[in-house]
Amino acid sequence: MPKRLFNFESDYKITMRYIFTLLVLSISLQLSVAQTGLEMMKFDAETYDLGPIKKGEKREFVYTFTNIGTENIQIDLVSGCDCTTLEWTRLPVKPGGTGTIDVIFDSTEKEDSEPVDIDIYLKNIDPKSGHPMLKILDYSFQLIK
Repeated sequence: MPKRLFNFESDYKITMRYIFTLLVLSISLQLSVAQTGLEMMKFDAETYDLGPIKKGEKREFVYTFTNIGTENIQIDLVSGCDCTTLEWTRLPVKPGGTGTIDVIFDSTEKEDSEPVDIDIYLKNIDPKSGHPMLKILDYSFQLIK
């Protein structure tokens, strides 16, 4: 009987281990490159101190962000308390592009000073959780009665 040059069973196991290792490395690399909302959006300021405000006074300010990621960012919803009127960039923001969130704060119904959160929900999906991405900003004020 002729001598075999290759041991098929042994070569097959080595090849499968090699393929499996490459597959695991490829998936790990893709997950490490995936971006979250925090990594994709760079804000000029994430918090504002509006300072002293008289009851009934309104203040306007703008959060500006840059898309530092590799894919478009699209804001689905921006929310705050009833004292806050919000308007935001509705079209997708391309990588390198900028967007804004315009805020009007109305202190008419406020009784005390307090921080106010602005919640930004993106249409972009977080690859780690499978949920829409979320970014929270805030502002504060000192109410003068």
